[in-house]
Amino acid sequence: MRCSTKLRGSPMKAEERKLARELRKQGWSLRAITKHVKCSKSAVSNWIRDIPLTDEQIAKLKSNQDKGRAAAAKHPNGPRLKWERIRNEVRTAASCSSSPKYSIESLKFIGAALYWGEGYNAGRNSVIFSNSDPEMIKLMMLFFRKVCKVPEDRFRGGVYIHPHLDIKKATKHWSGVSSIPLSQFHKPFLAVSKASKGKRDNLPLGTFRIVVSDVYTCSRIKGWIDCLKNWAGMGA
Repeated sequence: MRCSTKLRGSPMKAEERKLARELRKQGWSLRAITKHVKCSKSAVSNWIRDIPLTDEQIAKLKSNQDKGRAAAAKHPNGPRLKWERIRNEVRTAASCSSSPKYSIESLKFIGAALYWGEGYNAGRNSVIFSNSDPEMIKLMMLFFRKVCKVPEDRFRGGVYIHPHLDIKKATKHWSGVSSIPLSQFHKPFLAVSKASKGKRDNLPLGTFRIVVSDVYTCSRIKGWIDCLKNWAGMGA
């Protein structure tokens, strides 16, 4: 039988209040007491509000809450795993329905769009592209090699990294990702990258910069970007 305002002052209400206070003294949580005495949360809260908890009881309650949250997060029908499944399903469906066939023409505009968004467009004589995502670097290197036909000896690599991190490891890593020989790397730039958002270990391998000093390549890419700008105008 659920406790209600109609029972106020009744013997049953007094018994429930007494039990609630005893349970609180034992360190029970408000939620657990409410469930046990079958009364409203507001009524139970009013009954026990003057009962202090010891440090040990508070620590135990917090521990139980953390365990409960962890268990809920791992539950297959919990919100976190539910939305993770939804995101994965949507992502997989989008990937399967949008798998473009590889072509030089598509790679040309993909590379131009990425350079437009991430490259150093102010340069007139050099192509400079920086990113911390290895897959992005691989795609841009494919663009430079297959579309722009940049000779291998024209590539230069540069690593931007926090001074306290493993510079040698990072340099070797980016050389493997880009296939640019270490002999064609500039001296590492030791500083805080903007991509790290001020977090010292957010990018353990730093940010990689591709540099191609070639007026012809730079001008062609900017011409492709101009084409993309025209596309933007068509949708206005």
